[in-house]
Amino acid sequence: MNNFEIATNSDGRVEAFYIDEAKMVAHTWQIEPGDKLVWSQASALYGTAEGSTGPLKNAVSVAATTNREGQIEVVAVTDAGEYFICYQIGGVWNGWFQIEQR
Repeated sequence: MNNFEIATNSDGRVEAFYIDEAKMVAHTWQIEPGDKLVWSQASALYGTAEGSTGPLKNAVSVAATTNREGQIEVVAVTDAGEYFICYQIGGVWNGWFQIEQR
């Protein structure tokens, strides 16, 4: 497990993000807000909304934050130096979308 990050969902559940052995961004989250001992099974993070892609491959770094609306946004960098974002809207994950650098 590399590059561990934590963010809080709008309902108070903590969610953890990291780079797994397959170089994909993985995540796990508290099942109930405030329950520090019961967490979901870890899995690759990817968007399920229309237009989203599968898991991001070749990730080397990940960062996560909670935005003003209480939704989590995750940014990852690949080994090719490309930046991608996966974000929640209404609890549904959207992404991975490449971020344009100007």
